[in-house]
Amino acid sequence: GHFYPDGVYTQGGYSTAIRAKSQFVFPIPDGVESKHAASMLCGGLTVYSPLVRNGCGPGKKVGIVGVGGLGHYALLFAKALGAEVYAFTRSDKKVDDIKKLGADHIVITSEEGWNKPLHMTLDLIISTADTSHAFPIKDYLSMLWVNGSFIAVGLPDDDLPAVNAFTLLDNGSKLGGSHIGSKEEAIAMLKLAAEKGIKPWIEELPMSQASKAIQGVKNGKARYRYVLTQDLE
Repeated sequence: GHFYPDGVYTQGGYSTAIRAKSQFVFPIPDGVESKHAASMLCGGLTVYSPLVRNGCGPGKKVGIVGVGGLGHYALLFAKALGAEVYAFTRSDKKVDDIKKLGADHIVITSEEGWNKPLHMTLDLIISTADTSHAFPIKDYLSMLWVNGSFIAVGLPDDDLPAVNAFTLLDNGSKLGGSHIGSKEEAIAMLKLAAEKGIKPWIEELPMSQASKAIQGVKNGKARYRYVLTQDLE
């Protein structure tokens, strides 16, 4: 934190109140609870923005890689935007959750030849994967239709696997990234959530138990976002 000119010391995310310029705040629709909007303005916008910027909507086939804090939002929003949604997950542990989140198709990527039936099928892939070790990026790119896009929003510590230029030439695919989103997109996202009744899967914890939430994320126990409520004096 730091001191304001009047001597007030900021507390960051542990604050009980905040002062901000109008261009940095967002009106929350009546149909969206604060506990849902809280993570929506971070994780939700991180996937909503690349979805709408890359044409997600009716008639489009959209793949979501990884079903976690970001991925579960991507499934909810891609479905709400009207796309046919494909979820890619490494095991069958989350299959029931994925169905409830609205995916039309579920692909288990640990199975042999998992990508071949979808060769040149998808218009867009949003990857929320936070690992790059042995990540089969060439297999994902092969599933894109002509001029399709693979957009990475996950942040693995290591470099992505190398991609040969010929891998992109086959279907004219595009490889890119995205960083949160704009205020205009945030307002549109909240409006969509209110209209469609979108509710993220969250677990609420008091601010005093922030360490428990951090440990839960590290251990992969989050289903699918932790939201902290202020209980500190």
